[in-house]
Amino acid sequence: MSIDELGNRSTSLRLVSFVSCLLFGTLIALGWIVWRQYRSKLYLDQIQREEHSATASATSPDGDAITIRFQDLAQSAGIDFHHVDGRTPMHYFPEVMGGGVAWIDYDQDGYMDLFFVQGGKFPPESTAKVQPPSSRLFRNQGDGTFVDVTEKVGLLHAGYGQGVAVGDYDNDGYPDIFVTCFGECHLFHNEPDSHGGRRFRDVTQEAGVALDGWCSSCAFGDIHGKGFLDLFVCRYVAIDLNDYPFCGNKTRDPPVRHTCGPREFQGTSSVLFRNNGDGTFTNVSGQAGLEPVGKALGVVILDLDGDGKSDIFVGNDEMPNFHYRNLGNGKLQSCGIWSGTAVNWQGNPMGSMGVEADDVTGNGRPDLFVTTFFHQGWTLFRNNGKNLFTDISPRAGMNTASWDKVGWGTCFFDGDRDGNLDIFVANGHIYRNAEIMVERNEDGTAQSFQQMAQIFRGNGSGTFRDVSLQGGEYFLKPHVGRGAALGDYDNDGSVDIAVNHCGEPAALLHNETQTPNHWIRLQLEGTRHLNPRGSNRDALGAKVTLRLGDRTLVRHVKGGGSYLSSHDRRLLIGLGSAQHVDEVEVRWPNARATIQKFGPLVADRSYKLVEGAAAPVAALCPPVRKVSGRSLPSSED
Repeated sequence: MSIDELGNRSTSLRLVSFVSCLLFGTLIALGWIVWRQYRSKLYLDQIQREEHSATASATSPDGDAITIRFQDLAQSAGIDFHHVDGRTPMHYFPEVMGGGVAWIDYDQDGYMDLFFVQGGKFPPESTAKVQPPSSRLFRNQGDGTFVDVTEKVGLLHAGYGQGVAVGDYDNDGYPDIFVTCFGECHLFHNEPDSHGGRRFRDVTQEAGVALDGWCSSCAFGDIHGKGFLDLFVCRYVAIDLNDYPFCGNKTRDPPVRHTCGPREFQGTSSVLFRNNGDGTFTNVSGQAGLEPVGKALGVVILDLDGDGKSDIFVGNDEMPNFHYRNLGNGKLQSCGIWSGTAVNWQGNPMGSMGVEADDVTGNGRPDLFVTTFFHQGWTLFRNNGKNLFTDISPRAGMNTASWDKVGWGTCFFDGDRDGNLDIFVANGHIYRNAEIMVERNEDGTAQSFQQMAQIFRGNGSGTFRDVSLQGGEYFLKPHVGRGAALGDYDNDGSVDIAVNHCGEPAALLHNETQTPNHWIRLQLEGTRHLNPRGSNRDALGAKVTLRLGDRTLVRHVKGGGSYLSSHDRRLLIGLGSAQHVDEVEVRWPNARATIQKFGPLVADRSYKLVEGAAAPVAALCPPVRKVSGRSLPSSED
């Protein structure tokens, strides 16, 4: 055989080998996809069996007689806010993360005002000058409508906005605002103006809370038990815009990009600022015991183990969650692994985005709820006591309905006032071109960037039903949901929900549920401003127990929660058919965890409970005024 023939044969063998390897690799890839889909179906079949068993035995006190319904009144209420995502052909990660929303009664007139966090151009310009579009503050006019007062009150900030927290950090009786951005943060102090009104001043530098990096959710809470609100700031992942990775399909002509997920980037550290009590803060992350690396998107602060001290739960994206137990004296113990909250029941980290906490299983202890990524399903951790949790998601009734969703902002609310907490979730994918993704929805259809929001009705024992299709027109149209916050803006005793959509107009979901059930509103006020041993003025960290006949309800005043957002901190509690509350027990978040009892209290009223006061007083929650012969309904009268 000649040298040329040997060379040709060698070339042929190499070609055959290459084709064989290519075919083998393709078969492996196809096999992996088929196995993943098969494993997903096996898991979902198992979940459906467990959900069917759980919901078959679960009963709702009022059956299907009451339908939880909302109507989006943003346009008619004057909420003219359109989130700008700054989308580019690069599909930068921050472009799809959206912005937060916060309820805040900034002028203390008894009506909840509304603040939306804006994105803008991306990458943001490296300048301290405020560039339009900007975050907006809408003042509640007390007639069901809002007016934009952003410039008037000076609440303007530079940067590509992300999250927001509301809290009275100096105990002066007026709520302040902290805003996170990509690359920076801003603390605004609520101050009197020269005309008898209020305005905000950026005190970031003088307060000592300047930060860089990609900051996401944030929350106020009294971690040190000194009566002043500390500040926890989540930071997400480290991104180098000058060396940004390609994520997508390079085999197409031209190549197709899609959003890179958290696994493409290194994690970073979140920050805990201790309130020094003089208007300044100190970064105590290291000495407190925070984990050095995380990918934090959600945070909620409340007492999770019942010892009277505020703990911290942090939802990490595609890595174990952080659960910090408060040991006292400024020390935190990272205990997520042994508490059972770091991973789901399968032992897998979740794409944790939104987080919420309160008693949804009826045992008097705050449970933890986490919204997650596509084909993971929402996660519900039942609080067993002694700082131990169990993932009960397979039998909670939500996995099947959430399997094809990507969840973000969320809140526990009692939509029909039956005394059982329900769940709202804002959904939307991270891929603007989600329809091209190989992995499909469970029914075989393509994925979608816009997704429908959901309502899950709770039975008070940890089981939920998806009632989204009866929730109103908003729940029948897909959106790119992100931040969400609850608040009763018309003081009618029914909780409303504000939603900030990514790249879309915002929604103001007015609760129009027709129900005979009663309610009570409790506004707690700590007295650290009067007493060195008192609680923070917002009473963040308080536990409230209501006794009505043979029924007991437990609620918590929390810092943070949801995703990038801040709720109305007033507790609006459904009472079912009860027309009065026999007793309200408050465990105040001071260093001694003082317990105080009030009552009996008549239902369908708003009360202000002041730490140490002998009796409650009427809270300032006036009903809406009539406009042009109409008014929003109010059950306050």
